[in-house]
Amino acid sequence: MTTIAIKIPDERVQTINYTVTRVIVSSEKPFQEVIEAIESILGDGKYSVFEELVDAKAPFEQVESVVESMLGQSGFMKLAVFNTGGLLSLMGKAKNVKLYLLGNPLIANQMIEHNPVVGLYVPPRLLVYDDYEGKTHITYDKLSSILSQFDNEFILKVSQKLDQRFQEIAVAIA
Repeated sequence: MTTIAIKIPDERVQTINYTVTRVIVSSEKPFQEVIEAIESILGDGKYSVFEELVDAKAPFEQVESVVESMLGQSGFMKLAVFNTGGLLSLMGKAKNVKLYLLGNPLIANQMIEHNPVVGLYVPPRLLVYDDYEGKTHITYDKLSSILSQFDNEFILKVSQKLDQRFQEIAVAIA
C-alpha cells in the first residue's frame, strides 16, 4: 500500500521570518564565579506567589508591590533556571551550561498589552556556558532584534532599553 501526502494550503497559518542579533560576552573568570555573580544580582521570582495573586484576584497595587519585592539589584528576577549542563554531563563529556529565564513582569506586561505575541519571547533567556578552553561566555539574543517583527515603536523602545541593561550586566559580570 502506498500513501501519498498531499499538502493542503491553510490560510490560517502564517510564517514570519526575522533576523535575530546574538550577543556573546566572554570572560576569563571560571564558570561558577560568573554564575554566582549573576545570581547575586537577580531576584528570585516565586511562581507559587504569582499563582496566589491570581487566585486572590489581587489588585494591581498589590501585584506591583510583590513583583518589586522580588526584583534583584539588576531590576530582574529569575523566573526559571535550567542546569542543562548537569543533565548533559551525564551523557558524556562534562559540560557547564546554565540557562536562565529572567525578566521583570511589570515591564513584560507593558509590552504584552501592545501585542500579546510578545509573550512568546518574554521572559528573555540568558545562557552561561564554558567553552572547554577556560573561558566562560554569557550569551543572549537582543530582544529588540526579536521584537522588531511587531513593528511597534513602544515595544521597540522598551526592548532596546532591556538590551542595553542586559549588556551592562553581562559586561560588568564578565
